[in-house]
Amino acid sequence: MDNNYKTPRVIPVKSDAPNPKIKPVHPNMIQCPSLLLGIGAVRSGKTTLLNNMIFRSKEEGFYDAQTYFDEIAVMSNTINNDPSARFIKKACSVTDHYSDGMIMDLIEKQKSYGERDDMPFTALFLDDILSKNMKRNSEISFLCTRYRHLNIGLLGIFTQNLKSVDTIIRNNATDVIIFKQTNNKQLIGVMEEWSGVFGGEKNFMKIYNYATLKPFDFLYLKVYEGKALRSFEEVIADKDKLLFDFNPIEQEIKKDKKEVKKLMKEECSDEECDC
Repeated sequence: MDNNYKTPRVIPVKSDAPNPKIKPVHPNMIQCPSLLLGIGAVRSGKTTLLNNMIFRSKEEGFYDAQTYFDEIAVMSNTINNDPSARFIKKACSVTDHYSDGMIMDLIEKQKSYGERDDMPFTALFLDDILSKNMKRNSEISFLCTRYRHLNIGLLGIFTQNLKSVDTIIRNNATDVIIFKQTNNKQLIGVMEEWSGVFGGEKNFMKIYNYATLKPFDFLYLKVYEGKALRSFEEVIADKDKLLFDFNPIEQEIKKDKKEVKKLMKEECSDEECDC
């Protein structure tokens, strides 16, 4: 071996300058820039979540999104079918359909401003877009690998069917929200995709069951951090370490016993009851 050669050593590339539009938010909230993937059926709480993310204030732990972002855009095939989306339609740039070319138009619009920091700081939500538009080589998949450079601080994709989502999108998702699943095949797919981050399938099911026990609660995964939360409220797992002690069956039994005692007290009089 020629001793004139140095041992090859990989050195890090200089990081990009911090994005001046990204301000601190609550640590439980989705941190920009992020690619959020939400999986949930109709009436699972997706629109409720969007309303909270768009309209709740920083003091309440959210973004103050209408001032945090320069633009909030929503593309949804079903937004006109949901009365709870009426506020979103008034406050955001909403398109009630999706077709090829719309994403590329958005990309060209962002590029027209010049450098990243001169582009509008944007939140883009794609809700119930037809599955064929999220297959390999789609415009959406292309955007998922470029959104940071286009000053899209939050790219949210909501779908009913995980398997219709291109691998590129799933692999690039920094944050995942799993609503209560009514389809066992969907739940199995979700478990296969992310259980490895949290110590395997048995651990993952404990996390999921705890996170989704209450109506409108969901399992939120900070994938790159290896953290799982019940909604945005409680950190419940750090990689394979569970941070709660909970058995949903025992919890339901305790709840039923409390309800029975309450009914017994209401139905009996003071003279005949020593509850």
